[in-house]
Amino acid sequence: MTKAVQTNYIKSTNVRSIINDLIQRELVRTGFRIAPRWAANHAARLFLRPWRRPTSERSGYISRETPFAAESAFGPVAAWSFGPTTPGTPAVLLVHGWEDDHLSWAALIDKLVAHGYRVIAPDLPGHGRSPADITGIPILAAGIAAVAREAEKIGAVSATQPFKAVIAHSLGGTATLIAAAEMDLTTERFAILASPNHPRLFAGAMMQMLGLNVSQTQKVFAAIERLIGRSMDSLYLPPKLRAFAQPGLILHSRDDRTVPLQHSQENAASWPRADFRILDGLGHRRLISDAGVHAMLLHFVDSKAPADIYSLKTDAAD
Repeated sequence: MTKAVQTNYIKSTNVRSIINDLIQRELVRTGFRIAPRWAANHAARLFLRPWRRPTSERSGYISRETPFAAESAFGPVAAWSFGPTTPGTPAVLLVHGWEDDHLSWAALIDKLVAHGYRVIAPDLPGHGRSPADITGIPILAAGIAAVAREAEKIGAVSATQPFKAVIAHSLGGTATLIAAAEMDLTTERFAILASPNHPRLFAGAMMQMLGLNVSQTQKVFAAIERLIGRSMDSLYLPPKLRAFAQPGLILHSRDDRTVPLQHSQENAASWPRADFRILDGLGHRRLISDAGVHAMLLHFVDSKAPADIYSLKTDAAD
């Protein structure tokens, strides 16, 4: 795809997205006047259904990829294995964020493979090549846990040799930590990039976009909780992080306009062995492609002793 065609495609996609947002806003607001229960359920499903961008037929990697599939209680999850498959090779699990897919990790995957790691990277439920009618943090977490179980079946990890590290971005980080706290996802260490600690952050933002009042928003929140089968408050991360024994690296850019810095600050304050680094100038998504961040992540994964994470050096960090 040429650069000009790519640019036109992005512009066209953005226009369609804006038009769709306006249509849905009017549909939901009109629905609350005519059939409020239907409108609440419709808005809840909108929130739980990510925009699925067309998947590229190009791998995006230098490293050779081997596809596999895992089965969660909510459906199949597509995943890929990269790098050496020799028994005993340390493995790293990469988890993308909302409305992204495993392709977002292409550059980091190649660097990890060059360092001798086997890399496992899934498309989360409702993203990329993993179908799902609706999704949400519990469904994403179940998908991550299913991929971890399948990774054990194909010999990437074992009970005695878990993942060397799990690196996760945005809502994928939130779901990863839920999978670790509740679904037996095991690893030696976590690197969490700009992850929200409560789903109400995104839910509230969408309700504002739809122009809903407080009463209407509460009805949608109740519908969301019915669809995911639990309260949003039960997904609040800090109380769960207090029990984490593994070392963690939390990265967040000060100019992130998607997830407030406060979320990572609260997560770090609750996590006994977390090293929190504030970066700047990377926004929300550039964290996953920045070469300086990759260097920090590689250092964190390579370090032999947990205390070594505190020797990280970066000009961008406080």
